[in-house]
Amino acid sequence: MKEVEKREVEDLLGTEITDAQFEEAHEYAKRKQAYIFSVEKRPVVLQHWYLVELTKEYVQNLAFSRFTVDLCERLNNMEKERQNIVPGTLPSNHIVTQANA
Repeated sequence: MKEVEKREVEDLLGTEITDAQFEEAHEYAKRKQAYIFSVEKRPVVLQHWYLVELTKEYVQNLAFSRFTVDLCERLNNMEKERQNIVPGTLPSNHIVTQANA
């Protein structure tokens, strides 16, 4: 089978990726492809284009995970800054309670 090239994945994504991103995604995609084939026995799973798609999918998952972690860190830092500005401010747990009438 033809080996997946980084360029193929970049073309599908419409952007460049690092060698490390490609390698991690490609290794994961090969394992996932083998697993899917072992369960489903569909020959289409073993086609080159399918592995390229799996690789692209994992690169997207990595990017989304990193974005989510960065966003959480930013929000956490904003909360810490707010606590430093307003002494005695406790972190909000965002739970709204209603008194029973």
